[in-house]
Amino acid sequence: MTVVVTAPYGAWASPLTVEKLTSHSPVGFGQLRSCGTNLLWIESRAHEAGRRVIVRYNGESMTDLTPDGYSVLSRVHEYGGVAYCTSDDTVYFVNGEDQNIYAQAIHDPRALIQVTTSSADERFADPFYDPVEKRLICVRECHLEDREPMNDLVAVDVQNGEISHLHQGHDFYAHARLAPSGNKIAFLAWDHPNMPWNGTQLYVMALRPSVGDASIVAGGQSESIFQPEWLSDDKLVFSSDRSGHYDLYIFSSEGTYSIAADEREYGHAMWQIGSTQFAALNDTLVLACPDQNELTLVDSFRGMSTPVESGASNYRDIVKFRDGFAFCQSNVDEINVIRVRDEFAGESRTIKTASESPIENAFISPPEAITFPGSNGDEVHAYYYPPKNPEFDAPAKERPPLLVQAHGGPTSSTSPSLNARIQFYTSRGWAVLDVNYSGSTGYGRAYRDRLLNEWGNRDVQDLASGVRYLIAQDLVDPQRVAISGGSAGGYTVLRALTTTNVFKVGASHYGVADLRALTEDTHKFESRYIDQLVPSDELDARSPINHIDDLSCPVIFSQGLDDKIVPPNQSRLMFEALSNKGIPTALFMFEGEPHGFRQLKTQIACLKGDYYFFSRVFGFNPVGIDESALADAETAHIEKL
Repeated sequence: MTVVVTAPYGAWASPLTVEKLTSHSPVGFGQLRSCGTNLLWIESRAHEAGRRVIVRYNGESMTDLTPDGYSVLSRVHEYGGVAYCTSDDTVYFVNGEDQNIYAQAIHDPRALIQVTTSSADERFADPFYDPVEKRLICVRECHLEDREPMNDLVAVDVQNGEISHLHQGHDFYAHARLAPSGNKIAFLAWDHPNMPWNGTQLYVMALRPSVGDASIVAGGQSESIFQPEWLSDDKLVFSSDRSGHYDLYIFSSEGTYSIAADEREYGHAMWQIGSTQFAALNDTLVLACPDQNELTLVDSFRGMSTPVESGASNYRDIVKFRDGFAFCQSNVDEINVIRVRDEFAGESRTIKTASESPIENAFISPPEAITFPGSNGDEVHAYYYPPKNPEFDAPAKERPPLLVQAHGGPTSSTSPSLNARIQFYTSRGWAVLDVNYSGSTGYGRAYRDRLLNEWGNRDVQDLASGVRYLIAQDLVDPQRVAISGGSAGGYTVLRALTTTNVFKVGASHYGVADLRALTEDTHKFESRYIDQLVPSDELDARSPINHIDDLSCPVIFSQGLDDKIVPPNQSRLMFEALSNKGIPTALFMFEGEPHGFRQLKTQIACLKGDYYFFSRVFGFNPVGIDESALADAETAHIEKL
């Protein structure tokens, strides 16, 4: 019989210790590809300092293909994307360190050949193999001195590494795909100031007998196209948000027509080149994951959709495999798995799990999908996680502290999939609110466009409205509300702390503090993004660095020194400003970390540091975590906590 101990919220002893998180560090799965009877994918391994490895599954066993010293990673747009492709017997991949393309035999990974000999300033992404010409067609990004990088669509001869132009003139390219005959390609392109979820053009261009003119077949300045795929030489399927949602369409000699218009999302914000949400099974059938929470078979001839599988919180990376298909999925109680159906009508089976669950199901707090009125009274979506630990209870009438999470992007989203960091908090007696604020993808174009000219306003108001909603429901303690976020979410954190009195402490991970400085010192992909989100005459007014006088609560900062997207100086300026005011603060600066922390030791340091910092602010004992959590931080005035 379990003895239930009464203890204050936040001070509960949790089985999900930092040591368990370390020993059960999950790998990330993605970029599934089928090659004959083999299934391949990328594993991102935090325990190997974030190294990314191609793994081969032959139906019986799994083998790492990527040799030691190599990591499969493209740096195009800094966020990268798909970084490898296959031919019948060869894998071609982009190596993270030098950004060159390498070839290795699938059945003899030791046979490694360097294809290109460029410097790391010439980068490649989302390649596919053209078997007729024995070349790779891919996106290239050339970083040039004293000017903006140049992007184009190129062909790379795999025998001699020679590079030739296929199309140029646009600011950005993505998702080039070869028709079954090999005689033409489809690809996406767009230009400043658009991001790919604002407006893209879908092109079709002849390759043989010679390269022809590219024709626009869909898209425009205010229509976003996502993931073109060939069903046949005369049939191209793609996702478009022209209706207000990412519906599926067919382009053919008969015209363009919808095959799935059910106000669900068959696409998402393309932060990484080559990301997918459906797969062509044959010349008629498309297997898709609308809203990423169901597998659906779409018949492009009849325009009918049939559910195939549901139950997971997130489906992605679908690929045709043998006589069936494979996909990645995650659940509310399972971090990440790869599943396979050997036959389409068969049963799905798990072939690999990211890790053993670091916490038993009895301790997992399941997410509750909630909506509440946000800024301007518009409905806002979020996931609420109540405290849960069967071994503890709180004193009568006490309400738990609340952690509010602001996702990055800002045009990204959060999902109800198992998040060990959230469970780290809930199993210790915290409530967590994970918000898909205005601007988040997954709820249609109108929801996404709410943030135009309103970044730093509507997102902040939505988060504050979520807190007030939970307070009104008597679910949380209004005096113990923390907020955390990374990247654009870090900016939202700092903006919330300088414009509202709802939050009592914050954690900013590589967050933006100075919008004007960001416009002058960031990478090409997002260099005009702020033009859509913040009017130019409000850059200074909406920059947290200019409102230090309005910031009076403790903040902890974490920053990678190799960050090319948010310069490290932004976190340091905020840290120094708070230090000068005598406000409790701390700063972690991690060597070797880019935008988004990849190394396990960094992720653990952030988790421990944030939790210890919050607990000191709120005055409870963080069981199992002591002051050594801040040993590696540059600290100031911590003794005041």
